Amino acid sequence: MTIIAPKGWRSDKIEHRFSSSGPLSYNADDHSCECIISAGAEVARIYGKEILMISREAIDLSRIPCPLLDSHNQQSIDNVLGVIESAWVSDGKLHGKIRFAQTPRGMLAEAMISRGEISSISAGYRVTEWSCVDSDGDAVDPNYASWDDNLVFTATRWQLLEASLVGVPADSLATVRSLCSEDEDDAAHNALVRMEVRERMMIRQAMYDGQAAAFAGGNDD
Repeated sequence: MTIIAPKGWRSDKIEHRFSSSGPLSYNADDHSCECIISAGAEVARIYGKEILMISREAIDLSRIPCPLLDSHNQQSIDNVLGVIESAWVSDGKLHGKIRFAQTPRGMLAEAMISRGEISSISAGYRVTEWSCVDSDGDAVDPNYASWDDNLVFTATRWQLLEASLVGVPADSLATVRSLCSEDEDDAAHNALVRMEVRERMMIRQAMYDGQAAAFAGGNDD
């Protein structure tokens, strides 16, 4: 059975994406605020364009409540700034309610939110099912697409794992990460994924070129 998925994708991969809407409705009494975790906007990836489907059927919220982290850093409990204690879909967006941890770093993040000094939210999620279309909106098999094809991958089933407060949104190509061990270099991992994808496409293109040359030679006879 053919599995529709981007080149280089793995089922254990954790993706990150920035939301253009920051925390809303800060409540000092219970140390909480509401936020838009994702609006499903189109994001450029190394394999094409990615869209998150935003619907109750598409989003797996079984991990709620889930952590609110500092910049997707999973290496220490010091990086836990609070918790996304609830999440829901409304008006085509995934909303969430943040409750800040009453720890030094949690209270620092809460204070910065209350003063408007930071407002950027980024979602951490795992995709389990994809659909793929070309630039004309026609369904395609990505395994047979060329390097130059403008593919659009829609995550039709995905699980929210965490959300993060981030100071500056990262470049979308630098946000494709796996769940890394402490000694794994994210930048090197991302570069390796890009190299592997390009290598596969070059090999496939060479095969097509060889077949085309052989066909042309046969016609000359």
